[in-house]
Amino acid sequence: MFVPLYQQAENLFDHLHRRWETAAMHRWISRLLALLFLGAALLGWAVEKGWLPGRGILGFFSTPFVAIELAFGLLLITEIFSLIFVLPVSVARSVGKQFELLSLIFIRYAFKEFSHIHQLDWADMKHVIVAMFIYAFGSAVVFALVGLLYKIQRRVRICESFAEDRYFRQFRKLIALLILIAFIVILIHDFNVFFLEHRYVPSFHDFYVILIFSDILILLVSLRYSLDYHSMYRYSGYILATIFIRIALTSPPYVNMLIGLGGIVYLLGLTWTYNFFLNRQIKTYPQKIHYYSKQKKFKTLKPYETQRNRKKTF
Repeated sequence: MFVPLYQQAENLFDHLHRRWETAAMHRWISRLLALLFLGAALLGWAVEKGWLPGRGILGFFSTPFVAIELAFGLLLITEIFSLIFVLPVSVARSVGKQFELLSLIFIRYAFKEFSHIHQLDWADMKHVIVAMFIYAFGSAVVFALVGLLYKIQRRVRICESFAEDRYFRQFRKLIALLILIAFIVILIHDFNVFFLEHRYVPSFHDFYVILIFSDILILLVSLRYSLDYHSMYRYSGYILATIFIRIALTSPPYVNMLIGLGGIVYLLGLTWTYNFFLNRQIKTYPQKIHYYSKQKKFKTLKPYETQRNRKKTF
């Protein structure tokens, strides 16, 4: 009874995905972000000069440097939309995309520290510069490790049947649509807080909680198609890496960077180990045993031997 729902979800998801990936959409987003950045910088400059009252919502734009933090916050929102559209395509690619977001969040922290500089005095800005360097370095390390992760990743199908794979793909797209709706609700809440309380605090941690539960749900549904131990362990490790990101987003300064780096290092080790055993021990074809009556012993057949014996049988 879920087949029509899956089909409708797939059609809607594919339509939104195509619209999101168009060059026109990218131009529109780029122009919007540029205009918002310039507008925020001009407002901050006018408030700092005293030309506009620093009360109410204008109090948020107390300095032109706020525009940098705001621009990177909006850029992260666009990257989250891209992540949602990647979720049903590849599990390995989606977890890499999540660490891409973490690297952008770290570099946003560096720019946020930069916005605290009000005058070029070493005594006042030395702590800010140290914090900027730590977050910038941590972001660069995550960026490099994500590139290494993509290099060693290998896409492995969870299920073997074409029909089952089609339904499983449609199910993942349905989950992605629900995540998209949840993220839009989170955005509405964040902008509501911005206009009412005059502060902008992106709820990235809430979004990662939704990702964690959706990943666990997809893992449980995937058991219908495969009970392979190695695949289940790899996918469970991906979920654990997402949990590390969630913990990093709510941890104290600098500790969050160490947790994030530990998460990507763990993911690298997991991926390399999985590929190592995939090349040496995990068989990509089902093993069959045949009894040889003349030799009176069993022997594991290779794929071509299986086909040959099958022809002899019929």
